[in-house]
Amino acid sequence: MAITIREIAEKANVSTATVSMVLNSKPGISEQTRRRVFDIVESFGYNVSPLKSSMLKHNGTLQLTIYRKHSQVVADTAFFEALIAGIENTARQSGYQLIVKSVTGDKLTADLVIPDHNGNSIDGILLLGTEMDEQDMLSAMDIQYPLLILDTRFLGVRSNFVVIDNVCGVYIGVKHLIEIGHREIGYLKSSIAIENFDERFEGYLKAMDSCGLDVDELYTIPLRPTIDGAYEDMSYYMSFNPKIPTAFFADNDIIACGAMKALKEAGVKIPEDVSIIGFDDMPLCTIIEPALSTIAVNKKMLGTLAVEKLIGLISAKEENHSTTLLGVDLIIRESIKPPK
Repeated sequence: MAITIREIAEKANVSTATVSMVLNSKPGISEQTRRRVFDIVESFGYNVSPLKSSMLKHNGTLQLTIYRKHSQVVADTAFFEALIAGIENTARQSGYQLIVKSVTGDKLTADLVIPDHNGNSIDGILLLGTEMDEQDMLSAMDIQYPLLILDTRFLGVRSNFVVIDNVCGVYIGVKHLIEIGHREIGYLKSSIAIENFDERFEGYLKAMDSCGLDVDELYTIPLRPTIDGAYEDMSYYMSFNPKIPTAFFADNDIIACGAMKALKEAGVKIPEDVSIIGFDDMPLCTIIEPALSTIAVNKKMLGTLAVEKLIGLISAKEENHSTTLLGVDLIIRESIKPPK
């Protein structure tokens, strides 16, 4: 006798989306719910034993906690979509169920991160710390689970981190601009401070210093890290100070694209008048005109490394602390050229 997903959902007292996730081997569903759905399907004469066996045999459960302090950086962008996809795929392939928990607030505390009492036994926690500050990090040290901090790190804090090599990424980008002849290189800096952006600015300073070039503070321009915010802030800057360097490096692609729109409206030609490089290699880089040069980050690999590292922590007999850096690459497109 045929049975619909809606009928299964009603009998199991869950949503149709939950039934679909169970039947399509998706993570994020408790073992108890999976068993209930499988039992109902089997009661109608369908053989789900192979699927049931493979899904119920898992090594444990991981929790991904996504912390949003202000949601100015962590948002529904292609960057974080790809990152989370890498986490989900690697957890599933490694035999782990993944539960996702979102936390929002001005301050991060251990009790906000630890698992809710929902019947799930958590073996380890991935904490997306992009918007964390150092005080949040110190609070996270009270978490009594194997813990891996993803996408941020703090010097002097004894924990485990998987992060992008931000300093190197900006360093190689700025060095390339210098190599093709640029001497006046400015920086489009996020007005919202996070550790990643601080490290990127450090890479800029190191590259300029290594070549004996002065940093003109007038060309370090604070812009909000959204398309609209960066556009509005750059438009304001251009309205009273139209003098610009021959090149800019931006904290990320979103800031770069917002600034590019404002520059073009002010009559500045890209790359003839100013070259621009972003960071992250998001899909919008190839959509805008001209296509944006950028520092490419393998977002899925970042998620994969985080899961693999956390699983290693879970199985380790002794406590250890380490930082894993994900390498990056310079992608040259039409937004840069030698200066006039």
